[in-house]
Amino acid sequence: MYHVLLYYKIVRVGNPSKEVLLQREICTALQLKGRILIADHGINGTVGGSKASIDLYRAYMNQHHVFKDIDFKESTSDVDPFPTLSVKARKEIVTTDALPTMNIFQRGKHVDRDTFHDWLVRGEDMVLLDMRNDYEWAIGRFIGSVCPPIKYFRDLKDSMDFYEQFKGKKIVMYCTGGVRCEPASALFLSRGFDPANLYQLDGGIVKYAEKYGNAGYYEGKCFVFDERMAVPVNTTEHAKIIGACLYCQQPCDVYRNCANKYCNRLFLSCESCTIQKENTCSLDCREQIKDIRNVRPAHASDIRVLHRNK
Repeated sequence: MYHVLLYYKIVRVGNPSKEVLLQREICTALQLKGRILIADHGINGTVGGSKASIDLYRAYMNQHHVFKDIDFKESTSDVDPFPTLSVKARKEIVTTDALPTMNIFQRGKHVDRDTFHDWLVRGEDMVLLDMRNDYEWAIGRFIGSVCPPIKYFRDLKDSMDFYEQFKGKKIVMYCTGGVRCEPASALFLSRGFDPANLYQLDGGIVKYAEKYGNAGYYEGKCFVFDERMAVPVNTTEHAKIIGACLYCQQPCDVYRNCANKYCNRLFLSCESCTIQKENTCSLDCREQIKDIRNVRPAHASDIRVLHRNK
């Protein structure tokens, strides 16, 4: 059994390049793998390994003069969640390509999961904005949430006209672990949205699911950017499957990557259709893989994630 930590912190980092070296050293020593991004405004990471290694890493971070007091989200995985360790310094810990137009340190208010759940129970008049990508929304989301009009988070800055319709309303943003809502809310504030009515779900779907997963208002699975691809939120036998197979339209929440290496499209496909269609997303791709040189190399779980932002 592997343990996975999902975490971030918006904080001023004096020397990101130095912190990259330190993070790489501690993770290597603890045999942790995963992805960590560090910028001058914070850190964003997901690491996996043994329970003992994860606990030691948390202890290290909690005594760090900059990264202490992080709200870690911990989960488990039956498969090794990451093939390698990647620690990098970047301009942004979540890619928006809009940093010059906003102040990352001026963001929407956090709402804790209990208050948020109470709002849902009461039927609070609010707009739920999913700040993830459309393919994440396709397999799981909060009931009544707005489908994101973006395939990649960096496209948010070019989709702000869509969100103008919600100005003047109470808005609650959510994402997987909370990190994307930080720059998203900063961007919304820079575009004139009312700070008194702009909230972000603290800890995201992951934190909400820890307490309300089996009896809450989230339907389907939660997309994650590691070998698991998706994790259940409702773990009972009554959990809903809200995605649909690309071909037969039967309920499906299993993502595949097209076998055509020049396509590699991420699509939902049931086991039967995956076999019948040779793990391809179109007739054209099936024709192309007749040439073995066009076939994507086999992957451990036959899934490869190209785009990430937690």
